[in-house]
Amino acid sequence: MIVISDNSVLSCLSEIGELDLLQRLYGRVTITETIRREAVHPSAPEALRLLFLKMPDWISVVPDESSYLEETGALDAGEASAITLAWQYRDSSLLILDEKRGRKVASALGLQITGTAGFLTDAAAAGMVDFEDVFLRLSKTAFRLSAQVVETLRQSVNQPHPPAGS
Repeated sequence: MIVISDNSVLSCLSEIGELDLLQRLYGRVTITETIRREAVHPSAPEALRLLFLKMPDWISVVPDESSYLEETGALDAGEASAITLAWQYRDSSLLILDEKRGRKVASALGLQITGTAGFLTDAAAAGMVDFEDVFLRLSKTAFRLSAQVVETLRQSVNQPHPPAGS
């Protein structure tokens, strides 16, 4: 499976000090050149810019397509590039994307998606982070989730998971 991340997820994870979770949960993450440029922009979080100065080997940067999918026309270039890349690998990709419009387009295209909250919930369910701690840190950023959504995610982590293969 190819895991593709948009910049907003990388920015958010860098703000809470959890970028390494991407590698721990997925092994490799792929981004487009547009997303790399967004990650090193002076307005990006410092932790993210520093990460990209020494480009870790678990992040693959691929060239942008010469044109993006028509369906992504109303999105910013980073989202459009990530969705276009995920579409190319649609049978074996997971797209990590937070923006509502981008998620709507990706869902309409039938792409498998998650977001920062879903990713952190999966990491908590796998025992890689403490749910309460990581969502408390997330709440101190510009990232917004309703209390109801957080409670639903909390319950999903606390539910027994079926054994693999069942």
